[in-house]
Order: sequence, then C-alpha cells, then structure tokens
Amino acid sequence: MPRYKGAVKRKKTAARKRVAAPKRPPRSARTPRARPAEPAESQPFEGGCHCGAIAYTYVTALPVRRWPVRVCQCAFCRAHGARHTSDPLGELQFRFERPEFLRRYRFALRTADFLICKECGTYVAAVLLSGRGAQAAVNVNTLRAPPAGLQPGKPVTHDGESGEARRARRVQTWTPVVGPV
Repeated sequence: MPRYKGAVKRKKTAARKRVAAPKRPPRSARTPRARPAEPAESQPFEGGCHCGAIAYTYVTALPVRRWPVRVCQCAFCRAHGARHTSDPLGELQFRFERPEFLRRYRFALRTADFLICKECGTYVAAVLLSGRGAQAAVNVNTLRAPPAGLQPGKPVTHDGESGEARRARRVQTWTPVVGPV
C-alpha cells in the first residue's frame, strides 16, 4: 500500500484541543525587564600629546562601548582626524609637563580653546570656560592605550549653530575639568 509522504492532518478531538494563550499586551504597554546594573565604578584613562608635554587623566564610569564618540565634520577636526568624547558626570585633569609647549587655539565662533602641543603638533582636547568652571572634550585618538570596545564614532556637524547655543550644548555634555587648564 502506498504511503503518504506529506504531513498528515488529523482532526483534533476535544481532549487534545489546546486552550488559546492570553494575548500579550503590546510592547509599549509591557513593563520593561530589569537588566543587571552596569558597574558604576569610575575608571581612569591616560592620554596626552605625542611628546608628553601635555598629559591628562580622563575619569568616567561609563563603559567604553557606551562612550559618546563624535567625529566633528568641521575643517579643523577633519584636518586633525579628531574623535571626541566626554562625560558630564566624569572628570578630566590636565598635566602640563612642558607648559611652554601648550598652544591654545580659538577659531570660528571663539567659544572654546583647542589645546595643541607646539612641539609635536598633537591636538589633545577642547576646553570651554563657563560659569560652571572649565569643561572639556578629549580627542580619543590621544589616549595612551585605546580601550577595547571603543566605537569608531558618529559624524556630527554643528553648522548654523549660534555661539550661545554651542556653549549651552557643551556645558551640558562636556566633562568637568579638575585642576589647572
């Protein structure tokens, strides 16, 4: 007798019928699952210029994979291949081993000092002086040992932003500086 090679449909008897599961609420109405908390322990990261005249310690509790790495599209940052990060809850401390090599450069809207080493030409960080004190964004390319998991960065442009809007954005997102600038 020939056998049927496809799936055989059988009638479900009353005993075998399944009770339909209750419909799940839409995702927006569900309670979010509790995720394990990330360690909030601050970690220091060392960086500076190539010749060692300008050094810094960047302290953040953000896991490296969550660092907001920005690739500014202005001519200055593109020319230096800069990628910036900052943490408004972290802190940044500069050490000027050879202060005579520190060059502060201001351009465009003149809202920040860009710290450049006169000896080796490395662009290290941008610093803003505000009513809250000094705040900065570091060039992650100047970290002594780039941490594993560091993102390549997201291109950003701030064309058309007024000087006041630029200062306000930086005050909210840049890292507080501890010590001399």
